[in-house]
Amino acid sequence: MEKSIMWDHIYEQQDRLKELIASAQVADFVKAHDPSDLKRILFVASGSSLNITLVAKRFFEELAHVEVTSFTPFDFTGNNPILERLDRESTLIVAISQTGTSSGTIDAIHHAKQLGFKVLTLTERCDTPVEQQGDYYLNFLCGLEPCNAKTKGVSSSLTLLMLLALDIGKGKAVLAEDAYQTYMDEIVASVEDIPVTIEKTMKWVESHQDWSTIPHFYVVGNGTNYGVAVEAMLKIMETLCIPASVCELGEFSHGFHRTIGSNSNVMTIQTEEAGQDVMAKTNDYLAEHVGKLLVVDATRKQRKEDYVIQVPYRPLTASCLNINVVFQVIATALPEINGDDPNRPMNEELTRVVQTRV
Repeated sequence: MEKSIMWDHIYEQQDRLKELIASAQVADFVKAHDPSDLKRILFVASGSSLNITLVAKRFFEELAHVEVTSFTPFDFTGNNPILERLDRESTLIVAISQTGTSSGTIDAIHHAKQLGFKVLTLTERCDTPVEQQGDYYLNFLCGLEPCNAKTKGVSSSLTLLMLLALDIGKGKAVLAEDAYQTYMDEIVASVEDIPVTIEKTMKWVESHQDWSTIPHFYVVGNGTNYGVAVEAMLKIMETLCIPASVCELGEFSHGFHRTIGSNSNVMTIQTEEAGQDVMAKTNDYLAEHVGKLLVVDATRKQRKEDYVIQVPYRPLTASCLNINVVFQVIATALPEINGDDPNRPMNEELTRVVQTRV
């Protein structure tokens, strides 16, 4: 079987992210629009674009002192009582759509502007309805990605949001220059880590090809990487076309654990953020009680277990970029073991029926 086009996008990521980091677009945007009074960002997005806002939330709140709320388009347009009470001058709506054609996001932009909010739009391409209807614009700089399951666009948009949080924090003078540079250095280092992460994950897949026939799976994450866990669920579910569930670590033992058995297939994310001891104990338990376990580990401890994929320890960003890449590789590789294109059509008629895109 011919290799999926998704591999091209996965391997492009390092170069595209270097170009994004070198670009002045984020710094220029912040300089042109003084962020001193910015207190609140409302993200509006769907799918992977929504998932990366769950990761980015921590960076905006911690580094830029900006309160963050993420909305699906329907939730946003139906939330009038809350929106009408928000101060327009200190609130920014950030609408994200990789293709720039999401009908729900376009409706949300119209709604935001009718209510008097300023809107920043983010897409992979210019000259799309989402780009044209915002007040301000930033580009993913990842190039076009004509795939059902997005990879390089996810990494680029996540990195773009991290850069935006850093520049807003510096622009508001709540993030010192040395701290800003330390974060930037870690992001650059994370981009350099990507080829090794791809290689390690491919080796794991080669030794665990039986994962390609699983009928369902669970993903458990927490902290910064809870959003990555949600994205991992979506990505692998999209390509294997099987049901999946995601759970936040703290909630796992509050009922979710009752579904676990010898036929369960579980993926977890281990970092050194709050909850790391609980995650370690959970992983030890799962190793003894489930059929298949994968732990994506981003701690300083060197792991040798067969069920572990270890990525470099990047504490400031909780290694979120490379943990995300691990799941992208798995999502692309597993269907191909079965002879399936991970980008194959599946229920495409539904998206036409409900008019997902314009």
